[in-house]
Amino acid sequence: MSTEENPILQSAHHRRGRRAPGWQRAIAAGVATWVALAAFPHVAQAQVDYTGPAVVPSPQVYVGSLDGKNEPTLPLWRTTTDARRTLWVYFMEPPPERPHFWDETVRAMEAWNDVGGVPLRFKRTRSAQSPDVEFRWIRQFEARQAGTTDWETDGEGWLNSTVVTLATQHEGGTSMSDEFLLLVALHELGHVIGLPHSDDPSDVMHPGNRNMELSDRDIRSARQLYERLESEKVTGP
Repeated sequence: MSTEENPILQSAHHRRGRRAPGWQRAIAAGVATWVALAAFPHVAQAQVDYTGPAVVPSPQVYVGSLDGKNEPTLPLWRTTTDARRTLWVYFMEPPPERPHFWDETVRAMEAWNDVGGVPLRFKRTRSAQSPDVEFRWIRQFEARQAGTTDWETDGEGWLNSTVVTLATQHEGGTSMSDEFLLLVALHELGHVIGLPHSDDPSDVMHPGNRNMELSDRDIRSARQLYERLESEKVTGP
């Protein structure tokens, strides 16, 4: 990947309510993903040095454990124990000059679907009628970013729907490569599942993600989000 497409992700997720009764609008700083589109050499160098021998090994996961520490900061989908919940994904029409724009996002969906132990799966729908996840595109964001994720919750705090927006161009007007779109989509879909940012550059959910594949910690963390939910459910005799 070129220096221009060296991703520096910054945090800015949004919880956004629409007009439905009981929904509230809030902007949670430090939760959504902003992908910087220009090079920041001092930051990039710090990321490279992060894997040096003096670095303390990361824990197995980067989300809350069963003892209540490090609570996850994003809302989760309501699930059941008997089957994986299907999250229906709708894509708006791609940019006219780039008909295959969503192909890398579909690949990112398949990567997350291959993760066992997470009671969710993404599936594409052609219907724009109330999808669980909607992907949109924009030419450029006003800020230096490549993707954002907005979500809505119901009255009980469960995820109700999400909207992911990806930019088609860098700040200078050059098109984003397929490889860059893949890593952005992987990261944003992690937020859709409910994952917060990781502090390890080897994880897709790191704010400076440059990984094309999910790490073991990404996978274990996604599993633990929903294992924790199952452990807290009250079951009958």
